[in-house]
Amino acid sequence: MKTRIIIILIFLCQFSQSQNVIVVDSLTNKPIPFVNIYLSNNNGTFTNENGYFELNRKLKDSIKFSHLGYSELTVLASDIKDTIVLSPNAVILKEVNITNGKKIIKYIDFPKKKSHYGSFPVISKSEIITFLIPSNENSDSFISNLNFKFEKKKYMENQSNLRTAFRINIYNSLDEKIDNKIFSSETFIVDATKKESIDVDLNDYNIQFSKEGIFISIEVIGDIDNEGNITNLKSTLRPVLTSNTTQDYSAKTYIKYIFDKKMILNPINEILEKGSGDKINRNLSFGITLIK
Repeated sequence: MKTRIIIILIFLCQFSQSQNVIVVDSLTNKPIPFVNIYLSNNNGTFTNENGYFELNRKLKDSIKFSHLGYSELTVLASDIKDTIVLSPNAVILKEVNITNGKKIIKYIDFPKKKSHYGSFPVISKSEIITFLIPSNENSDSFISNLNFKFEKKKYMENQSNLRTAFRINIYNSLDEKIDNKIFSSETFIVDATKKESIDVDLNDYNIQFSKEGIFISIEVIGDIDNEGNITNLKSTLRPVLTSNTTQDYSAKTYIKYIFDKKMILNPINEILEKGSGDKINRNLSFGITLIK
């Protein structure tokens, strides 16, 4: 009897070491899904589709909550109760001046890909990120649309209801390094066992393709179960790569761990070459529409 009581007490103690916490908007009180949560030692997680995350009560350090459109919030783990409230930022868009009243619209299609290394498996909590420098002709134009294609997963193809969450981010460049995030899309949730494509409408954001260059990324959050929770599966998304170049811009593609505070960029070609021993030149493939 005494042994049974001890087992129950141990179970209750372990159970109380974690707690579900919700992150909400300060104005609407609505939950905010897929908020980036930065923990210590370059670890991190996200709120789920319903705005909840599981807090480990053993944590003693500060936790940072970050989501584009909201002020960042840093809180001691020990001070967190059951709700985190984020305050929306005022959005200030750049003014666009069109001198002659005419707009030139240019669509740059997907560069053709090869079947060999024609896609790359980006795992959860990682970004595939491309640094782009425009040609003189395209410099300082505005990006109105982006289009991406994805190959199907090469494993677990018979598993149903396998949904993968991700979003598209755009960063300014400073000396060819990531500066600040200027755009983050809504979260896309797709069936990763099938070929997929998405379109990102940027007409309302006045994002300039500056001569200093920009970073465009696909941030993979993870696989989502039927209850909206992020699973512990090693989920992957396979964006299409290309071996071709274009005269419209130069490109370099990297892989980055989302919660790495140093934001180390690992060249994708070096990763591919380690696995094959061959000289490889691949970049993220996408379609882009420019307005000038």
